[in-house]
This record gives sequence, C-alpha cells and structure tokens, in this order.
Amino acid sequence: MKSPNKLLFIFLMISSTCMVASSSNWLTTWMGLEINMLGYIPIMFLKENTSESEAAVKYLIPQSLGSTIFIASAIISSHFNNLQVLMLIAMCLKLGVAPFHFWFPPVMASLELIPAFILLTWQKIAPILAISSFNFTLLKTMMPIAMISALWGGVGGINQTDIRSLLTYSSIAHTGWMLASVSSGYMILITYITTYILINISIYSFLSKEQTKSYKQFFSSKEPSKFFILAIMILSLAGLPPLMGFVMKLLVIMFTEAKMVVIFGLILGALLSLLYYLSLTFSTLLSFNKAHLTKTQMTSSQTILFLLSQILPLSLILFFF
Repeated sequence: MKSPNKLLFIFLMISSTCMVASSSNWLTTWMGLEINMLGYIPIMFLKENTSESEAAVKYLIPQSLGSTIFIASAIISSHFNNLQVLMLIAMCLKLGVAPFHFWFPPVMASLELIPAFILLTWQKIAPILAISSFNFTLLKTMMPIAMISALWGGVGGINQTDIRSLLTYSSIAHTGWMLASVSSGYMILITYITTYILINISIYSFLSKEQTKSYKQFFSSKEPSKFFILAIMILSLAGLPPLMGFVMKLLVIMFTEAKMVVIFGLILGALLSLLYYLSLTFSTLLSFNKAHLTKTQMTSSQTILFLLSQILPLSLILFFF
C-alpha cells in the first residue's frame, strides 16, 4: 500500500472519531463508527500476506455485526426503551470487551506491529465515546461487564510469553477500567484514555526496533537501557504505584459510582495483571547493578515519549481538577 493511500485512510480514522465525538444522534454515531472501521481495514494490509487477510475477515465480521445490532436497536428503541441495552452490547462487541472478546486475540496475533497498536489504542476511542453518551441508568448495567473484562484480562495474561499476547489481554483489562471510568466523569475518561495511549506508544517505540517476540528474550538482551525503560513502562501499564497507570486507576476508584463488588473485581483484575508483569520483570530488574544503571542511555525520542507518558497526564489532572 502506497503512502498517499495510508494518509487517506488515517484521515478517515481521525475524522470519523471526531464525528462520533461531536454527534448529536445515533445515526451520525453509526456513520462515524462505520467510516472508522472502513478506514482501519486497509491499514491492516502492510505485507499483504494470508495472515493479514485472515485477520481482516476476523475483524470485519464482529465489527459489522456490532454495527448492525447498534443501528437496529437504535431504531427500535424509539418505541421500546428496554432494547437500548442491545446498543451497549453492540459497542462492547466492537471494543472486544470480555465476554465479547472472542475475535480480539486472534486478530492481534495475525497483525503487524503498527496495525496492532492502532487497534489497541485509537480504535477504542470511538466506541468508548459512543458509550459515554448513553444515559446513566444504562451505564449502571454496564458495570458488571467492566468487572468481567478486568478479571478476564488479568487471568488470560497468566503464563503468556509472547509480548503481543500480554498487551492484548492487558488491553482487555484496561477496556474494563475505561468502561468503569465512564461513570467517573468525562475528564477522567479522557485522561485515562490519554494515559493508556501514551504508555502504549512508548512501548511501541521500543518494540519497533526489536525482532524478538518473546518478552523474556527481549529482557535477556545486553542493553540495559532498553529493557529497563520498557519494564518501567509495562509496570506503569499494569498499575504499579507510584507510576502513572496506578494514579489513573486510583482516580477511577475514587470517582466511580459503581458498586463495591464491581470495584473489588476491578482491583482483583489489576492485581492479577500486575502479578504476571512483575513475575516477568522482577528478576531482570534485580539483576541490575550500579554499573549497568550508570550506562543507561535513551535516545531523544524515547526520552520524550517516556516523559510525556508520565508527566502529561499529571498536568491534565492538575489543570482540570
């Protein structure tokens, strides 16, 4: 795929997300979601091999099903308000939230790194913004789904060695936290999504230069600067205090209006995610000595991304709260 085509499809993805964010009716929201899907599918074809075609089909079918359920329930709900819950289920299917995540891990396993990270980050914004426009009564029914997703993401990541699988199940868990942050307030939701995207971009900046897929193989390299900063970013993604990922989860817990059972499930899922991340990184971090740490160096772009992911969300919190 040539570069002008890439720019066109990226523009479609960005403009469609803005359409969903600014829409005032369900028809415009549905149109934005459809344009977002059609703009992303051509980006999936980087090497144009069989696995990417298979991933595109596995992505297209649940997304189309979710869009069909969404627009059908939006039309019928004008007469029967009880069917609005189907709109919520449709958005959860498009997000890949557990237990509607059956398509998400196979698609992530078949994609190249750039489309995979777009699917992890940008493709979550439009459905989350659509969910945030639902009424408060409907959002309360979504809280058990958020708890199940956080728990499923924590359990599914155990015994995974491929870093893409780890990030996939971590994304399922974080999507549950995003759903819980919808009831916490619009600014907390935006700040949480910004933090999640910045941390993932920082991880991508390190993984894009490595050929190994195994997390342990990457951590066994001889350059301590790479896997030390990568370990910090992944532990921040898991929610280890006092890193930024922990601050965002703490804000969600403080301001959410979910029940205590849901909050307990979210915390348990976060602890499970932190457990398998610590088991992979703790032995490596303990192997550092003072000589290794003094030789740790980062490139300018990696330094900027690392600082942005930890400082920019804090500045957003101070500005809005």
